[in-house]
Amino acid sequence: MKRRHLLNLCAAAAMLPRAASVFAQAYPARAIRVIVAYPPGGQSDLITRLVAKKLGSLLGVAVVVENRPGAGGTLGVEVAARAPADGYTLLLSGGTALTLSPALEGSLRYDPQRDFVPIARIARVPLMLIAGAALPAASLPELVAHAGRHPGKLTYASGNTMVQIAFESLKISAGLDIVGVPYTGSAPAIVDVAAGRVDIGLVDVAVVAPHVQAGRVKLLAGAGNVRARSFPAVPTATEQGFPEFVWEPWSALLAPAGTPPGVVSTLQTATLQAVAAADFRDGLANLGFDPIDEDPKVFPALLRDETAMYRRLIDRAALRSGR
Repeated sequence: MKRRHLLNLCAAAAMLPRAASVFAQAYPARAIRVIVAYPPGGQSDLITRLVAKKLGSLLGVAVVVENRPGAGGTLGVEVAARAPADGYTLLLSGGTALTLSPALEGSLRYDPQRDFVPIARIARVPLMLIAGAALPAASLPELVAHAGRHPGKLTYASGNTMVQIAFESLKISAGLDIVGVPYTGSAPAIVDVAAGRVDIGLVDVAVVAPHVQAGRVKLLAGAGNVRARSFPAVPTATEQGFPEFVWEPWSALLAPAGTPPGVVSTLQTATLQAVAAADFRDGLANLGFDPIDEDPKVFPALLRDETAMYRRLIDRAALRSGR
């Protein structure tokens, strides 16, 4: 009797790997929820809905978007971190909540590197360094030279914390004396740059394009690792001799930590297929995003390295909360 019981246990154990494989192959068997940490209608919401629609068609199930705004985009991330790790609740988030906020704040109730398994980055938002049409500078080196001749006179529009860090870092690396003017976002910032009330700004291509076409602002440099697809003639800051001035917001898909590897693999495959699809890339372009074509294996290291970079820059510019 004991021998028969032992044989039955061994047979059951032998079937476990096969059962796990069947589970991974069966995924997804029902609707998937994607949490976005911002209200409906904004850029983050729009890209999430674009991703959800494409993933739904590729995976053969409904992929629904759930908006969980609040706390500067960190509330939705926290909700997703506490969700069951079964592949049926995902997070689509920008890099700010995953790398900048952890570097800046000490009271977050989630740790992106501990609480999530990265699936893949999807898209980047090209940022452009702009100036009012009347400013006598047509490139980043010319801007730096002009600022050097007029210390304390030039102003920059700061629509968010990342832009503030970018300009404060440029001040330190290039030895500039320029003054920040805070704004509630890119839209009001670019209006004042275009009107000449503020000298320079750093805004995304979707916001800046109409002002460039109207001749109200000019593009001094791209702030990404590569030239923006919308403005391929504008060289990056790195090409102009300023390799530290690289600022590239991005969006990515993640799952709660502990999600089965087979499920993660399925989601990664579907996400890569989505990013490669022509209609999806056209949808991204319409929203002002460039697709990210990269191996998902590099995502965890990027999370770690970008967070460390922000910590260094925040400490150097003395921008941490509470100082």
